[in-house]
Amino acid sequence: MPYPIQKIDDQHCYRLIPSKYPPINLYEDVADASQLDAVFAIEALTNPRLAEEVGNFACVPVEERLVGIPHCSYVMAAFTHVNPDGARFNTADFGAYYAAPDINTSIKETVHHMERVMGYTQEPAQDIQMRCIDAWFTADLVDLTEQSYLDSELYHPTNYSHSQALACSLKGENKDGVVYQSVRHQDYNCYALLKPNLVTKVCQSKHYTYKWNGASVNAVLEMQLV
Repeated sequence: MPYPIQKIDDQHCYRLIPSKYPPINLYEDVADASQLDAVFAIEALTNPRLAEEVGNFACVPVEERLVGIPHCSYVMAAFTHVNPDGARFNTADFGAYYAAPDINTSIKETVHHMERVMGYTQEPAQDIQMRCIDAWFTADLVDLTEQSYLDSELYHPTNYSHSQALACSLKGENKDGVVYQSVRHQDYNCYALLKPNLVTKVCQSKHYTYKWNGASVNAVLEMQLV
């Protein structure tokens, strides 16, 4: 049975990332995605840290790479620096750009995952600065917000085996990605884009401080210049 498709045009979305990750100019300096490998090889001769900064862009097909627009490296990073455990709709073999149409959904999603990581590694109390990446995209997304999907194992709060299996299938079928309901922010949606070049515009916006008290993130504060 074919999946329901939601056609989305010029959708504004939000993604939060740690501020310690700077933009990577290489992606913005290259106008043609097919030239990326050659430019990387030249740059790497004088910048031994470049491979670590850029990540493994070889896993992103040339025709799907996003280059040549301001801040595009923040999108590409989601596909070139992949969590070894994957996430809900990607595995260690391919990345996905996770974002949400509501900033509060992005905050709740990142707080949940940060608490899991910080708790597992028993990190001491600290402030973590986060930056919001605003992006706009156009895509035909598989719509997983119908009740039959919401009641399935795709939405298991911690076990991603079913959702990852679906993501592998969708990746093999060259689908753009999925729209699904946030597990951390009830009745609000999230996006998982499987191709970087679905994004058409990127910019940095607000900055936040997540206050980790050693057991949980007990406050999220917006940072403002005065």
